[in-house]
Amino acid sequence: MATRRNGQLSSCEPCRKSKLRCDHQTPICGRCIGHGQAERCFYHPAPLTQPRARPSRVISRRPKRHQRPENQSVFRLDQNISSMAIPGPPPGLPPNTVGGNTLCDQHIAQWTAKEKRTLTPGLLGLVSPKDIFSEYENTLCVEEPDNLSATTVPETAYPPSDSNQVLLGAQILSHLQKIRWFHEIIELKNKISPAWVLGTTLTRALCDSMEQMYDCAVHNSQDTHASLATLSHQIFVNTSKDIQLNPSMNVSEYFDSMAPRWETVGLVFALLGTSLFHTPDDDPVFTHRNPWKLEKCQLKNVATAISDICYQFCNSAGTTSDPFCLLIAQQIVLLTSMFGDSDYRVWQKLGDLSTVVYALDLHQSDGDVEEKIPFFLMEIRKRTMVCAYAIDKELATFLGRPPRICSRYCSIPLPLDISYEKMVSSRSEREKSPQNLDTHGWNIEGNLTVGVRLRVVLMTSLLRESILELSLSPSTQHIPARVEELIQESRQTQQELPSFLHWSPEQAAAGAYNFPRDEGRTFAHIEFTYQEFLLRRILLKRLGINSPGLIQSSLEIVTTLLDMIAMRNRSGHSVINLLWDLCHMGLPAAGVLTSKLLSEHSPQTSKPPATPLSANVRSLSIEKLNIFVSHLAVMVRPHEGNYEIVQQGTRFIRRMLDRIVSSECSQPAMLASDIDLSENWMDGCDLDVNLDFMAWFDSIHWKQDPLLNFT
Repeated sequence: MATRRNGQLSSCEPCRKSKLRCDHQTPICGRCIGHGQAERCFYHPAPLTQPRARPSRVISRRPKRHQRPENQSVFRLDQNISSMAIPGPPPGLPPNTVGGNTLCDQHIAQWTAKEKRTLTPGLLGLVSPKDIFSEYENTLCVEEPDNLSATTVPETAYPPSDSNQVLLGAQILSHLQKIRWFHEIIELKNKISPAWVLGTTLTRALCDSMEQMYDCAVHNSQDTHASLATLSHQIFVNTSKDIQLNPSMNVSEYFDSMAPRWETVGLVFALLGTSLFHTPDDDPVFTHRNPWKLEKCQLKNVATAISDICYQFCNSAGTTSDPFCLLIAQQIVLLTSMFGDSDYRVWQKLGDLSTVVYALDLHQSDGDVEEKIPFFLMEIRKRTMVCAYAIDKELATFLGRPPRICSRYCSIPLPLDISYEKMVSSRSEREKSPQNLDTHGWNIEGNLTVGVRLRVVLMTSLLRESILELSLSPSTQHIPARVEELIQESRQTQQELPSFLHWSPEQAAAGAYNFPRDEGRTFAHIEFTYQEFLLRRILLKRLGINSPGLIQSSLEIVTTLLDMIAMRNRSGHSVINLLWDLCHMGLPAAGVLTSKLLSEHSPQTSKPPATPLSANVRSLSIEKLNIFVSHLAVMVRPHEGNYEIVQQGTRFIRRMLDRIVSSECSQPAMLASDIDLSENWMDGCDLDVNLDFMAWFDSIHWKQDPLLNFT
């Protein structure tokens, strides 16, 4: 950003023209973001050199009536819009040659000379000419365009008309001066909630390569902005090309080759934005190690905006690469954290993810491709595919929509249950060190590793796809038989898991399980129990069948969650990672139990009578619900996106429990003081009838990270 003669920083054009105080943030200032004019925000290098618009002629204030035919259209030309200037190119770049001078003209010109980018045919390209004639490629010597010499095909540079975007890219790159600080924030998040795809080892290599790229660009440079503009131009050129891979390259070489690309830059900022949701405001990384005095909310907005700008750069260039797939998946996590699962932008981004997954052939296993890429990249692709598939099933379940990635057309292998350190090691080191895996690929130490989580999630997601088919199918025939079939399939799959993932309710009740030794048991058990809960809910929602299995699975989910909390509390570990399970699994299960207890307490209902609870199950449900609500009210803090929803559910369950156990039903007990809600939040709800808690639950909009911690 250029400075004025008085040494002050220049203001962006909207703030300068409106004579408002600009906060000088790049690439978009905070005032423009707040006023909804981010697309107009830019910093002109020499604002006083812009040609002034010719003043309009003064006319009489008395309006004149003009007669015109009724079918004649009249268009008004806004002189301020038509004369809006666009900043010139950065030093060292060719001047703008576009006829128009508006930002709209710039974007229109981008489509006038686009290079054709043909997707590589997939494994099932049945009518692709390249696949049809591939069996004759050794006998027919036909020179393809890809094999032509460099002298016949000129290198495609980024069009001169995009100099405005190059300038914007330079402003984005200027934020990388804080890359070490960004890396520290990402590391804090990985300590609280370990990553599932890149992991700490790969994230560290990514940030190191990004720091090295920035340092090489600005080292010994007399003009930092000119150097960053040159780097921005080179990144645009790299982004329009494919990443060259070979099986012998190590992690450092891989990240160094993919660092100067916009999808990689966007991935770093998407990781940063997600990590900020896991970092407290009073953490020393903001209070003591923040020389820029940036607030967390401000940094979050910058990270989100930059990651989206980088995505637009890649989308405009027709990019299809592994880091681009990682960027889109990480943006889904970031947008879900900001706006919730029900936001349209999350669903739209999921469509982009499914498109890139198919374009990269991640849905198919190809032995020839695996021999041409390094081992760690092959494992990253497996984990990326599992996460994309599982995210698709989670969002489809929440939104009640058909999934976009169907296993019927995919081959999704189980990722190896190995550490990131072993994943990035050389082939000779992997062969020398023991694998510590059984014949089915599970670790023999009995640890809940990232590989174990991914494998269990893939198994339950495959089952979830069948559950979605039952839930969304227009036909209701054979649903009961299909539900029982899927329940038996789920139980059989759970029984075939290794012994360290088997769960015993008796041993859990006796306190025999400890954290973290037995953490895998609780993780696997609650995942499979939740699938059975969903199947029982289908019977109730679609056929009105209130089976005893729904109450049993609900009580099992609540009990297992309480056992997980007790295990962590006994070992002194944090329970913050259980918030997802408490909200998205525990709260609906608790609601089913509460609704059942209420229906028996208030039998005035037009629904057919259901099987009453036994005295043992009834007392156990009341006991577990009281404990569950006490944990839920304390663990979800006011700054969490789900706070209001959780407090509403907590208040509902507490009021129902008070009514059930109280002898004076007309005067329910007062609620605890830790519930801070308005008096009329339950307007329209008649507590004297069988209020369907699940109807309320199905209508809420969650604001919580997806099940998968993608980074």
